[in-house]
Amino acid sequence: MAQDVMPPLGNWEGESEKLLKTADAEWATPFEISGYIESPDYQKTMNWLNELCESSEILRSVVIGKSAQGREIRMIIASGDGLFSAEEIAASEVPVLLVQAGIHSGEIDGKDAGMMLLRDMAHGNKKEILENSRLLFIPILNTDGHERRSRYGRVNQRGPREMGWRTNSRNLNLNRDYSKMETEGIQAVIGVINQYDPDLYIDVHVTDGADYQYDITYGYTGDTGYSPAVEEWLEKSYRTEIDRVLADHGHIPGPLLFARNGKDFSDGNVEFAFSPRFSNAYGDARHLPTVLIENHSLKPFRRRVLGTYVLIEGSLRLLTAEKEQLRAAIESDKNLRPQSLVLEYGYNPTASDTILFRGIKSRARISDITGRSYVEWLGEPMQKEIPVFRMNKPMKEVSVPKAYWIPAQWQDIINKLKTHGIKMETTETMVEKELEQDSIQRFALATSPYEGRVRYSDFEITPVKRKVRLPAGSVRVPADQPLGELAALLLEPGSPDSFFQWGYLHQVLSRTEYIESYIMEPMAAKMLKNNEDLKTRFLEKKEKDSSFANDPDAIFRWFYTQTPYMDKEWNLIPVYREW
Repeated sequence: MAQDVMPPLGNWEGESEKLLKTADAEWATPFEISGYIESPDYQKTMNWLNELCESSEILRSVVIGKSAQGREIRMIIASGDGLFSAEEIAASEVPVLLVQAGIHSGEIDGKDAGMMLLRDMAHGNKKEILENSRLLFIPILNTDGHERRSRYGRVNQRGPREMGWRTNSRNLNLNRDYSKMETEGIQAVIGVINQYDPDLYIDVHVTDGADYQYDITYGYTGDTGYSPAVEEWLEKSYRTEIDRVLADHGHIPGPLLFARNGKDFSDGNVEFAFSPRFSNAYGDARHLPTVLIENHSLKPFRRRVLGTYVLIEGSLRLLTAEKEQLRAAIESDKNLRPQSLVLEYGYNPTASDTILFRGIKSRARISDITGRSYVEWLGEPMQKEIPVFRMNKPMKEVSVPKAYWIPAQWQDIINKLKTHGIKMETTETMVEKELEQDSIQRFALATSPYEGRVRYSDFEITPVKRKVRLPAGSVRVPADQPLGELAALLLEPGSPDSFFQWGYLHQVLSRTEYIESYIMEPMAAKMLKNNEDLKTRFLEKKEKDSSFANDPDAIFRWFYTQTPYMDKEWNLIPVYREW
């Protein structure tokens, strides 16, 4: 077993251990009954939660979706004032926390922590939390992956005894799906966001990778996001309070950690620039404060669950105390109307600052098996200042138009925009307008699929203005709306998470009409004879481009593109900009 060869583990005890119930206590969770080493399967989880909800007037279980294999995706609503409908909750002045567990279902700490907290709010000493806050809790988002469980689910994670699988039953990673929204789980959670309008969103994960002292790490998008006021609140108010609460309970909180050299932190930490395929960046793009939790996989399951409990409870209490400040930040960001938008950030090779890193000593060893160097973690705590590098270098930036137009025939794109909650106007008659769209000059598709789709490895596009006729049922997506930035990130081809880059518009790459050489040869000769400008351009191209000059097919294609018979829609991306 991998547990037998994991790095050394030190002793730990903390104030949060007082939250645990013994196995014989009333309403002990399956996690507690197991001696804090197991997480229950789907059916046991739902049975326990259903019984808990039936026993308490402050809890209600609702179905928010159904998995590919037919399992219900459930959400528990904890409400102290008797309001449970989406309409009532969205309209209420009481702040709402949305917490999801099991998006990667082997990383299941949030489920067992949430079950304990719900129990303590229903039958313990935590009911007062709900006097001024509300909790929406999704115990298992990836229900199918949760049931692909075994003792061999995650090789580098200390418990629980059996763990689920990262991807769903169609081998799709839900935390790469927020922009394209192909999985039932992400469709369900975006539906919750649109309907219940939460004030804060927490996504609970467990790390891969290196060893260090921190047991609970978390973060958000930082200075590469689209919600600056929200980010300031998260950094100054949220982190300050949650770090304090965790430390008071014996935990060691830290920032999200990504080793610059991919092994240890001797070369520093990288603050990764997430894109809207991920939960935290998606939330930021729609001005929903979103926190990504990464509990440390090498810490015991028991300790991770307790830290998650403390973090969720602390978040609820902070929402009560800081409701007005947080909502003011959200409103400020929703009213932003940027004239330009950075679509993609790259790695900045210059360190931005340093942090005092609470690490674990390690040494390099040479493998007897491969002959290659690897890291051996020694289990001894250490501290040192390390540089922090950020992926905050703008790589692609665009001006934001007044609106985007999508022709009626691209209903899959239109429906995805609607599901995201993006506002649009639908035409009832044909519309003729001069608009801008992008022409694909060259492209290369990736050699292998990613998340079930074939993306581009490279492409070049050029904007062109055209007078177009859009059929009835086409949509106009105004940029002047709270989700205007999200719309741009989905529709601008240069955005890594655009529908174009996800491969939803590959159809435009195919030519469907051709011309035979016995037609093209006399037609080309006639064109050269009658059009001096065309003749000049042709001769210049032959002179400057030897590969073109020596390729008869390329020459025929060039002449074909100069004729009115050429497909005028070929390689044109069917997303239009209105300036």
